[in-house]
Amino acid sequence: MGSNQVLLHRFVIAQLVAAGLDRDRLIRESGLPEWAMVRGPDLHVPSQILTRLWELAEPGTGPDIALWVGQRYELNRLGLYDYLFASAPTLGAGLATCDQYITAVSTNHRFQLIADDRETSLHLSMAEGEGRGRDLTLQFGLAGVLHRARRTLSAPLAPIRVQLRQPAPADLDRWRAVFGTTALEFDAADDCLTFRTEDMALPLITADPMLAAVLRPLAEALPPAPPVVAGWTQLVARALDDALTTGEVSLDVVAHRLATSPRTLQRRLREAGTTWRAELDLARSTRLRRATTAGPLSRARQAQLLGYANADSMRRAARRLST
Repeated sequence: MGSNQVLLHRFVIAQLVAAGLDRDRLIRESGLPEWAMVRGPDLHVPSQILTRLWELAEPGTGPDIALWVGQRYELNRLGLYDYLFASAPTLGAGLATCDQYITAVSTNHRFQLIADDRETSLHLSMAEGEGRGRDLTLQFGLAGVLHRARRTLSAPLAPIRVQLRQPAPADLDRWRAVFGTTALEFDAADDCLTFRTEDMALPLITADPMLAAVLRPLAEALPPAPPVVAGWTQLVARALDDALTTGEVSLDVVAHRLATSPRTLQRRLREAGTTWRAELDLARSTRLRRATTAGPLSRARQAQLLGYANADSMRRAARRLST
């Protein structure tokens, strides 16, 4: 399963809230843990959360919501990834960083820059994702990268062609306005923006050779984005802690919080060398240890903290663990 840097989700949620959607509902129903909205910027969460956000957004805003959000992309919202683009000397050099450093943002997306003497195409693909969520994610990706490029140029920029694998929408007005072209091709073999190759030499007004010289070695020295399997137990631990806090702890509840199915959650845990029961027991022991640092607790209070129906249920579980 792929992952995305949480900064991407935070930006999308902020824009969807600006469009009139409820923040708490978006977080809850997408499966994004609340703590992910405030933790450090290097956190990666499952990529399916992003596709789920778009699926939640469309019914309340309309079919063009991903284009609208992409057009509102703010330069440097993705930290190092955006600074690498903006500090490049030319448009072509900036677009080349899209794929070179994509794992700083996502392990589920890939950019590929293909050029000849006349045309240069920037292809965007997803390793995982399907249906309407995938379509909207790609719309946002293409609109966002184009808008970011426009923010770094002093001259207008419009692709000579936009191609998407998804079917054509009923109304193309927003598409023409966002991409600045009527050359829109749907049901295509790929998802890409195609520019004149001569445009690749356009200088960026944000170019900063000294900053680029500092950032590139740092970016190349960074470890690859953590695979979800490696970080899956951490996500489960936090989701379990949240579920124990609300008093609703079960495999189904935690799987829903992580925007996945119970079966997939169990499989991911097996791949990480653990099990649902082991993670639940660990979460309870960690929670109890943290709660008793200030002093002893009654059996009833311990049972409540650990998500047991009563003290007898907790005692039975303790006996099972000791055997």
